[in-house]
Amino acid sequence: MKKSPFNVLKLGVVGLTVVGISAGMLPTNGTAFADAVNTTKPAINAPISAVPISTINNTGIQIKEVILTSSTELLNTNIKVPQIVGMLDTKAQEEINSIILSKAQKDLALWEKDATEAAADAKKAGFEYRPYELYIIYELKENGSDNPSGMISLVVTSQGDTGGTGMPRVDTYNVFNTKQAKRIALSDFFGNDFKEKLNTGILAKINEEPENYFIEEFKGIDEEQGFYIENGEVVILFPKYSIAPGAMGTPEFRFSTHITNNPKLDLSTIATFKNANGVSMVSLRDVANRLGYEIKWNQTSRSAELKKGAQWTNVTLGKDSYFFAKMAPVTLGTAPILKNDTIYVPVKMVTDILRVEIKNG
Repeated sequence: MKKSPFNVLKLGVVGLTVVGISAGMLPTNGTAFADAVNTTKPAINAPISAVPISTINNTGIQIKEVILTSSTELLNTNIKVPQIVGMLDTKAQEEINSIILSKAQKDLALWEKDATEAAADAKKAGFEYRPYELYIIYELKENGSDNPSGMISLVVTSQGDTGGTGMPRVDTYNVFNTKQAKRIALSDFFGNDFKEKLNTGILAKINEEPENYFIEEFKGIDEEQGFYIENGEVVILFPKYSIAPGAMGTPEFRFSTHITNNPKLDLSTIATFKNANGVSMVSLRDVANRLGYEIKWNQTSRSAELKKGAQWTNVTLGKDSYFFAKMAPVTLGTAPILKNDTIYVPVKMVTDILRVEIKNG
């Protein structure tokens, strides 16, 4: 394997040099979002046209696209800037949107400047100038409705083209959609020793296909490591060319998640008992009440539905099958039972399905 070209390759054009793939400026709590925005004020008044809101999910957040276009024919653009709609913390929403839009405006201004200079140089040298290109696209990985913690995960990719190899910049925005928005950190999934755990996992994955990576260039993840969340997995990102050839694009490594910062449930406040097999069982109604779920009983199917906003699940008496939203059904070894006119479920439903920690017991 040849040495990585990361340090010798011309890193695109001014404005899209490779940086850490993260929304590193985002603070850890909603009250400090404004401090981040103040450092990224828009550089230009680029033409803006709003596109009607695209419905991602009626119960989750939505995305409104802002289209930026170039004021010069020397630069071709396809710029779709996502703006979040529907967060509980509207102040944080406004400030995150400002960060995203500001970055796109700065990128556009710098690429217009560079394209103008390149066209002038080409004319002076007698060469044909081919318009530069700039695109900014996005993908909403999690919209806050299909996961137990209201997680929002948004990926914005910016890339320019001068006719050579493109060097994309990927910015990620991961937020808990709560009344006071909080930035999602890797420690929320993997604990305070997340670096050690993930470095070990990433290195193991690299060693499975060493021919596809620059092993010597992997130095481990950092505090502002780029990542997004999708389908119950955390996806760690690295810049193009940083640890692998360009053919690998932006290297990604997927890991199963386990949220550690969910609200804790105090078992001393709800009805519990141990069944004949020694399995701890808890009152489903008490759990629902403590966690803010609405519970409905269906006599025909002998099942109970729990719902809180977009979060929902359903359990059936005598059926060892559990799920949450779009999660595939799993078995926990114990089915719900009826005892003294009360439905009881195993504690593992609270921890493994609803992803809520137990305070006592």
